[in-house]
Amino acid sequence: MDQQGQDFEIELELQQLRQAMEMDLKLAQLPPAIAPSPAAELAQSEADDRPEASPNPVASPSSRKPTALIAAIALLGLAVGGSAIGALKVQQWALTTSTTIGTEIETAQNTLDIDLLKQHRHTLQTATAILEKTPNLPGLNYQQVQANLPQLRSLQTTLQLNLTATERLKRAETLAMEAAVIVQNPPHPVQVWAKAREKWQQAIGQLESISPDTIVSATAKQKLSSYQTNLANINNRMATAQKSVDFNNRGAAEISKRDYQRAIQYFNQAIGLNASQPEAYIGQGIAYSELGNNLQAIQHYDRAIQLNSNFAEAYYNRGLSHYELGNEEKALEDYNLAIQNQPNYAQAYLERGGTHYALNNPSSAMTDFQKAAQLFSQQGDTPNQELAQKIIAYLQATTASNLDESDYADYQECSDAWGNPCNEIHYYVPPRTSRNSGVVNVPNPQRNTSSSLRTPSRTGGTRSRSRRRR
Repeated sequence: MDQQGQDFEIELELQQLRQAMEMDLKLAQLPPAIAPSPAAELAQSEADDRPEASPNPVASPSSRKPTALIAAIALLGLAVGGSAIGALKVQQWALTTSTTIGTEIETAQNTLDIDLLKQHRHTLQTATAILEKTPNLPGLNYQQVQANLPQLRSLQTTLQLNLTATERLKRAETLAMEAAVIVQNPPHPVQVWAKAREKWQQAIGQLESISPDTIVSATAKQKLSSYQTNLANINNRMATAQKSVDFNNRGAAEISKRDYQRAIQYFNQAIGLNASQPEAYIGQGIAYSELGNNLQAIQHYDRAIQLNSNFAEAYYNRGLSHYELGNEEKALEDYNLAIQNQPNYAQAYLERGGTHYALNNPSSAMTDFQKAAQLFSQQGDTPNQELAQKIIAYLQATTASNLDESDYADYQECSDAWGNPCNEIHYYVPPRTSRNSGVVNVPNPQRNTSSSLRTPSRTGGTRSRSRRRR
């Protein structure tokens, strides 16, 4: 019979033992009031001398198991019930396990099969628990049990040590694979290198925690050296990406000073170190746009969007350049994409409202200006909120005047409170603050300088923009 069949037979016997011994314990707990009288006991004794079977075998003294044997079976961990033969079989299984399982465990450890090791751990725990409860009674192999228990406990300790070490090795290998996948097809933004570095550090920590007295210690030592080399490479790549961030931030600072040529130089250096940094391309686009070269600016915005298709500021700035070139429809598409990726982008609503007005959609323009005013208020941007409200007031005033727009001459003669023609809205473009400024925090392994990645902002606060209705 195979091992599985033997285990099933033992479990069946255990169930029978439990059922029978439960009855024995119930009888032993009967109160004295219902115990048979001495006369009845004598009569029962005489009846027992006769060859016939007792009419009540359960209550018959001859059917009672000795109290010591009951205690022995219970102490063997067999719960309650059954026969001494079944108990001895269970004990024999535990003794056999204690002498043969060592070879099976060694095989499982060599294959690094964690599930199989866990199964053997459970078997060892069961066998140890059975043998530890064996009383010193005749027929229970007490001396052999005591001789086997130390080896069984030692084997259990060794198994647990190797199981823990194997689990840590597997975890380290998983983390290493994840780190390698993250940095495929470089270059990457600095935050990607930071994620990979964290996983390599975790993998190294798992390997360093493996005891040298385990079966996987040699493998762990070999992998530890390899992982440390990989971590050093990641740190170097991350340091380079961090330098790119520094140049990008210098470029952003130069834009705020209106030194656009110098800003372009810094952004070029940033891209030379890390060509996958979309913020640097946005910076270049803003600088070229401010210098009047919106076609070249759009090329840089396109590159930023290729690197990050969810970058709302890239769409927003590209929309500004399209509008400057007279491509209102394309500008509208970009503002839509900016708002789609960043629903609370107040500045995009303001610009989209102006574009709707230029395309002769005053109703849509009013909706966007109102949304912009609401968002500016929620964000505490009072100057922009007041700007949006002034535009809304202007639109409401022109609507209330009931102008006959078909009469071009009369329409041209109309002017608003600021002296602007009624078919044209003039307003100042406020500085556009970065949506990412101070948010992307990437640790620098080499220096303690600032590592926040800034998206450059336009500084056209003194330049008027107009939204003409055609």
